[in-house]
Amino acid sequence: MLTRSRAYIPGPFARTWRRAIVPPVLALLFAAQIAAPASAQQLDPASLPAHDSHQGLLVAVDSFTSAARYKDKFGKRTPYDAGILALDVYFRNDGAAPIRVNLSTIRLRMGEPGGSRQRLEPLSSEEVADAVLLKPTKEPSARRFPIPGSGVKPARDKNWEALASVVRSSALGTEVIAPHSTAHGLLYFDVNHHYDWLSNARLEVPDLSFMLDNKPLFFFEVDLTP
Repeated sequence: MLTRSRAYIPGPFARTWRRAIVPPVLALLFAAQIAAPASAQQLDPASLPAHDSHQGLLVAVDSFTSAARYKDKFGKRTPYDAGILALDVYFRNDGAAPIRVNLSTIRLRMGEPGGSRQRLEPLSSEEVADAVLLKPTKEPSARRFPIPGSGVKPARDKNWEALASVVRSSALGTEVIAPHSTAHGLLYFDVNHHYDWLSNARLEVPDLSFMLDNKPLFFFEVDLTP
């Protein structure tokens, strides 16, 4: 004689256990789905043509030379439109000691192909936002912005604040490269729209040292020729 089985109705303890376990499990699954694509998109800096390596440190550069790359990162108004070159600079420390990089001494040497190179300093996030969003003066020979310390401040609205925030968050911001780790971020240079001059350009990183004994590293020069 067949009998109909009775449906299982979980008790209070089982329902409480399920409520406690299921959300963390779902969270882990959701995190795994997000992390998988991100790890797949990690760039190996050694694969970049523009790189220099010695003493256990690799310095590599990914140059932003197309308008599309800037729009993907910055939106409608971009540093590219203002003649500013963005360089994604990578530092990979394969050694066992932390390395300090003096970012303020990094320079871009760039010039017309076949000519002499000019020595350019990186721009601050505020200078980038000013160049992109603030209107220049009518006279070409005049200064684009008020003289620092003059007491006259340019009008900076919420659009300026938003752009400056994106520029700042994307910039290379750390000077310490931990052992067996990679750090990278953007450096910005005003090249006056001469993106085609990369064939006569190099990035110079002159001031680096091992932090444990303050021993300096040799000078890095990264040829940016496409």
